[in-house]
Amino acid sequence: MPRLVVLALLLVPGAAAAQSVDARLNELQRSIAALSQQIEQLKVQDQQLQQRMEKMQKGFEQRIERLEKAPVKPTPRTGRSRH
Repeated sequence: MPRLVVLALLLVPGAAAAQSVDARLNELQRSIAALSQQIEQLKVQDQQLQQRMEKMQKGFEQRIERLEKAPVKPTPRTGRSRH
C-alpha cells in the first residue's frame, strides 16, 4: 500500500502540469483564432481603402485632364504692376 501512495503522489504533480499545459495550449489556440479573425478584418479594410484610393486617384486624374484641356481665360489687368 505505501508504494501506491508514493506512486499516486508522484503522478498528481504530473497530472496538474499536464492540465496546466493543456490550459495554456487552449488559451494559445483561442488567441490565435482571435488574431486570425483580426487579420481577416484588416485585410477587408485594406482592400476597401485600396479601392477608395484608386477611385480618388482616378477622379483626380480626370479633373487634372479637364483642367489641362480647358481654354485659358485671360485675367483682367488691374493697372498695377507687380514687382
